Amino acid sequence: MKNKQILAAVTIATLFSLTSVHATNMDPVSESEIDKATSLAMSSLETTPVLASRSLSTASVATASTAVTTSFSTVQFLNVETHRFDKGDTNSDARWTDVTAYDYATDELVINVVNLDTNAVVSSKRYTNMQPPLVKDELDRALSIVMDDGEERSIIDDEFKRITGQTLTSMDQLQYKAFTFFADSMPNVVNTASKSCGANRCAQLMLFTHDNIVFEVSPIVNLSAGVVTQRMGY
Repeated sequence: MKNKQILAAVTIATLFSLTSVHATNMDPVSESEIDKATSLAMSSLETTPVLASRSLSTASVATASTAVTTSFSTVQFLNVETHRFDKGDTNSDARWTDVTAYDYATDELVINVVNLDTNAVVSSKRYTNMQPPLVKDELDRALSIVMDDGEERSIIDDEFKRITGQTLTSMDQLQYKAFTFFADSMPNVVNTASKSCGANRCAQLMLFTHDNIVFEVSPIVNLSAGVVTQRMGY
């Protein structure tokens, strides 16, 4: 009887232990884990700076605004999440993360699976025509591309003057958001230069004042090529 009680106690303790391990492995990633996973994943990718004015297709060049010539890393870090194991996966007790990045050199979404227990990249997969939400670095670069474009800057200056009665002298005077733009979301509106958005990584900027008055112009920026391709109006 005593042996049965001991066996039952051990069994229950083991179950609790397994449950605890599984819960820990599925917990959200911590800041330190994000830093570690990002470092491991990004070091395995090519991050050579390139000019933002990477050429568009011949058809697009004819209608796109003049490209700027600032440089940026070809690989943009996007996100880190806890890896979700398939049912019955023998690695489910390990602490793995999925590190998502965008490779501008090839216009591919890259997902690296990182084992934080062994400090190793387990797998790396690439996907085309997949455009997750933009991160702040991309939002800021989209605005820079717009403001470095002479024609677009002039229009935004005029719009700011119309709304506020003041002269736009600093980006600190603006509020802005950006959304991932897909050409097929507005097939009857996009021009030739914007038709590659979806295969390329594009942003639609929404500009507004600190009083939350929205500008009546909304530039479309091809981040893969580093150009403003179109200007939408409200």
